[in-house]
Amino acid sequence: MRLMMVIALALLTTAAQAEDGTLNPDEGGIAHLRETLAARPDRAGFVCWVVYETQKGGMHDTALTALQDCAESGNAPSMILLSHAYENGLGTDPNPELAAHWAKQAAMTGYAVGQYHYGMALLRGQGVPADASAARYWLEQAAAGGDESAAEVLKTM
Repeated sequence: MRLMMVIALALLTTAAQAEDGTLNPDEGGIAHLRETLAARPDRAGFVCWVVYETQKGGMHDTALTALQDCAESGNAPSMILLSHAYENGLGTDPNPELAAHWAKQAAMTGYAVGQYHYGMALLRGQGVPADASAARYWLEQAAAGGDESAAEVLKTM
């Protein structure tokens, strides 16, 4: 998986040699990915996958801003990963309200994983007021979308 990430970053970074002889100067990497996302939103899936791999690889500070760009572009998996970053303080201070906000945004796209996470935030009152009725709704949506974890939680409600 790391090899694929390196290849993807190599494809997106500037390959020309800089005046000082350094390959892939500062304008490459995550900064270049953000520029690519802004200029070519049709490439969001690929760009956001690279950002996802960067975040999951432990480079939280490096990935956070690009992850926000991906989430703001409408990429639901990025919304969940950003929610996770805010929930757990990965590259940022923990912020339960922003974690719930991004889980809700993902849920509203119809993404079952987002529906599960937002339902759980509502069930637990994490970043939002606890609301068992709303939690059930979102968990039912997630289960209908194939999320097995949501189906398991519903059995206990």
